[in-house]
Amino acid sequence: MNCLECRRELMIDPRNETVELVTHVNVCPACSKEREKLLALEDALESSLNVNVPAGLESRVLEISRDEHFTVKSSSSPFGGHVWQMAAGLFLAIGLVVYLGFNQHYPIKNAHALEVAVLNHIVDERHELHGSNEINQDTYGNIMTAISTQTTGDIGKVNFASKCQIRKNAGAHLITSGEKGPVTVLVMPGEHIDKNVKISSSRFDGTIYSTVYGSLAVVGEKGEHILPIADRMLQYIVPANS
Repeated sequence: MNCLECRRELMIDPRNETVELVTHVNVCPACSKEREKLLALEDALESSLNVNVPAGLESRVLEISRDEHFTVKSSSSPFGGHVWQMAAGLFLAIGLVVYLGFNQHYPIKNAHALEVAVLNHIVDERHELHGSNEINQDTYGNIMTAISTQTTGDIGKVNFASKCQIRKNAGAHLITSGEKGPVTVLVMPGEHIDKNVKISSSRFDGTIYSTVYGSLAVVGEKGEHILPIADRMLQYIVPANS
């Protein structure tokens, strides 16, 4: 399989596991990178479309549809059915745009948007996952201070630390070591959520935890046991001067 054939197969299904494609991806850095991009995009789309439907909406839509069916059927206009279908589609599209726009301005009601932002951030910074240099406490302590947080105890070995941007707020990006590989910790002041949110993609599993200052994401490779790391981070990363 050459690169052109590989790209075509990836565009059809980035999760394709045929022997020919896997063999090519394993020896071709460019196609491997393309596959990671497509997998991240697919994960982001799946997460963004996973929206909870308001209670009772399905029955209301069916009821309206049933009423309109009888109304149109009894209408003498030959275009009645088509006009109603066009109008219904237009109103549905407008409602969807308004709904998504509302949730963008009120992130507390849209945890899935934060989940997508976290996954995208990890994918964008995946080159930092395998850093092996231990960062001293003073270094990541200064980063914490810059985002109005602090560490009050030993959070474990930190292999990477930097200030970063998560949506509209400044945060901290830390990488520590888990049993299966690197574990990403994103400290996100200002990103408040109502309850903890699970994160899952083709490669990563984790949780976004609600905190007093906003939220904290802990994400590792599939099958990673993140709970001990999360407990440590939640205990020792606190608001400044608390």
